[in-house]
Amino acid sequence: METPHIKLNVPLSYKQVINIVKQLSISEKQQLGEVLWSEQSIDTMVVPEKHKKIVRQRIAKYDTQPDSYLSWDDIETKIANKQ
Repeated sequence: METPHIKLNVPLSYKQVINIVKQLSISEKQQLGEVLWSEQSIDTMVVPEKHKKIVRQRIAKYDTQPDSYLSWDDIETKIANKQ
């Protein structure tokens, strides 16, 4: 049986929402996460300038020193060898 869509306009604080979410079952939390994720749009996501700056710095460092970085294959090999 599908839950009917009910539109509520109840003013809650962030803390109240968190307290409500904590009371949900694991399954309900997963469903909520899926709903929240599906409502996100790549066009509406805001990446802080501070984060963009970090990424630009890392790309610039890689461009000047590409040999100082490991490929994913190398990383996986190192991890496998440690186990």
